[in-house]
Amino acid sequence: MKLNLSKWMICLGLVCLISIAFIPAKANADVPYRTFFEDSNGRSIPTRPAYIPAGVVAKDIYVDNGNGEMVYSPLKRPQDIFIDGNDHIYIADTDNDRIVHFAADGTFVQEIKVPESPLKSPQGVFAAENGDIYIADTGNKRVVKLDKKLQLQQEFARPQSSLINETFIYEPTNMVVDSRGFVYVVSKGSYQGVIQFEPGGQFFGFFGANATEVKVMDVVRKLLYTKEQLSRQVRLLPPIIRNIDIDRQGFIYTVSGSSKEQVKKLNIRSENVWKELSFGEKLAFSQEERDKEVQLSDLSVDANGNITVIDKNLNVVSQYDASGKLQFFWKSPTSSMAIMGLNQSPVAVATNSRNELFILDDALNLVQQLKPTQLGAAIHQAFMLSQGGKYKESEQNWEEVVKLNALFSPAYYGMAQAAFNEGDYEKAKDLYKLAGHGQGYSDSYWQLRLLWFQKHFSLIANSMVISLVVFFIAARLKRKYKIALPSNLRWKWLRQTLMRQLKHAFYILKHPLEGFSDLRFLNRGGYLSAFVLLGSTVLILLVKTYYTGFSFNPKPAADINGSLIMTGFLVSWTSWVVCNYLIGTIQQGEARFKDVFVGSSYALFPFVLLALPLALISNVLTLSEGSIYQAIEWGILIWCGLLFFWKIQSLQNYSVGETVVNILLTLLAMVILWVLVFIVFGLASELAGFIYTIYQEVSK
Repeated sequence: MKLNLSKWMICLGLVCLISIAFIPAKANADVPYRTFFEDSNGRSIPTRPAYIPAGVVAKDIYVDNGNGEMVYSPLKRPQDIFIDGNDHIYIADTDNDRIVHFAADGTFVQEIKVPESPLKSPQGVFAAENGDIYIADTGNKRVVKLDKKLQLQQEFARPQSSLINETFIYEPTNMVVDSRGFVYVVSKGSYQGVIQFEPGGQFFGFFGANATEVKVMDVVRKLLYTKEQLSRQVRLLPPIIRNIDIDRQGFIYTVSGSSKEQVKKLNIRSENVWKELSFGEKLAFSQEERDKEVQLSDLSVDANGNITVIDKNLNVVSQYDASGKLQFFWKSPTSSMAIMGLNQSPVAVATNSRNELFILDDALNLVQQLKPTQLGAAIHQAFMLSQGGKYKESEQNWEEVVKLNALFSPAYYGMAQAAFNEGDYEKAKDLYKLAGHGQGYSDSYWQLRLLWFQKHFSLIANSMVISLVVFFIAARLKRKYKIALPSNLRWKWLRQTLMRQLKHAFYILKHPLEGFSDLRFLNRGGYLSAFVLLGSTVLILLVKTYYTGFSFNPKPAADINGSLIMTGFLVSWTSWVVCNYLIGTIQQGEARFKDVFVGSSYALFPFVLLALPLALISNVLTLSEGSIYQAIEWGILIWCGLLFFWKIQSLQNYSVGETVVNILLTLLAMVILWVLVFIVFGLASELAGFIYTIYQEVSK
């Protein structure tokens, strides 16, 4: 009976495991796209979907044709979508010359055409809190303001100002209105920035203009071309602004076609508070997609400050938190069929009060409605609490996120903030390490180290005093009784050839010119010691790479390619030796190949001597002492560089100027050598492929 019961328990467990295994697959199968997030090392990691399709809007629109009949009237190339405070949806139906209005549940309410002054190709719509509706009437080159009853109240026509010349193009494509009633208009092709109108319609000025992007070739042309040649060049203009949005705090967001500031968050003084952030990452998965230009078309800010950005060219939807940090992104796969949740040409995006996304597609002529999943809602709530400084309250949400996706590194960062704020620095240190956040790890370690010193200060102070006393007593005893080691044990190993040659490396540190000269004329060095130093350099380089403290090297060990580092160093060093010897021969230098080989190994000795202690010390330093770490690291590199310089000067018997020329020619020769090697390997690969193709043809 007990055996049968055990069998039943095993079968029941297997059924539960199979059920659990199939539940996520079924859930993911309902979502026709894959969602990713970026970890702290910039890798795209797949995750559960943050949003799932909830339906479509504007699929069935029936309007009165004027004869009392309701006829089907679908969208035609719509260009903008806006959701007001009551979650009502407004769409700029461009090719139908109208605005269509839907209720919060997606049911059609009405079409807006302004009979007294018909719209023509409207591309933008905005509904103010008081019920006024603003329309970017692109074809009529104006912005119209309607009241609650849809009566025309005001027009914002082409601005008149001495700042605007006759060539200025005024074709409004979108606009937003702030709490003061100021209207910010985006005009097609305008590089001066957003056009700002006062509530009364007077031109106030330009707002949030982009900076001109100057490339290297533009600088070269300016230096070399004549004025006449420059006049025939295409004038450099700032990138145009494509779209605009505004949040509840009054910050204005613009989307541009620039390569640097694709998304800008502008305060009332037109200052970009996100100047250091980048939103134009190529979130692509194939070479064909990587070759495409990033074309951000719109953004939307939800009630929690999360920013949703759409890329029309790559068909990517990405979402950022209120600080501009990427949360997750997804891409709709290519499909010729209309599938719920899949975009073909996303042109605009909006968010309602429930944080649901509405993505307008001008190819499908409808709106895809997406709602947050349990994971998405937990991430939103956790980010909102963390941004507000409520770290303790956010901890539960972050734990829920980790349960749903244990690889979501921002969750560990959020929990680390909570632990640090509560004073649990040990837990915070471990969580910051999981999150890959070096600064947080350093701050936590600083606090732990400070607490340790405070606890053990008396022991440390007493130990130092006792050590000094013992040292002085031992020194006095040694001088009084003349204690010495037996002669047969004292530095016996220095008499061996290899050890004597390695000891010469210390002499080079103090007397570099004489020391390198002795390598050649007094035979103080050889291939064996050179290989020992070179091998030690490679070994210590790998140890330093893998065992430098997390604060200074937060990259996981699994992501470090030791063989690539070792190969890169040895190839570079070998190229230097070969090219330096050849250039020295051409320049009538006196060094033999052995001298260049051995001397180049001895010039690496400062790295061998100091890099390992630096790596060990980095494990007890924090970023607050980062200047000490950087100073020592740069000191090692400069010291090695000077030894290379003195090595060439001494062994080749050059002056300072000749040495500089030799180094520059050596570097040039290395570049040429690498190019030739790549060409030879490329041709060899092509030849091998050609021979294999002929072999396949003959063998058929």
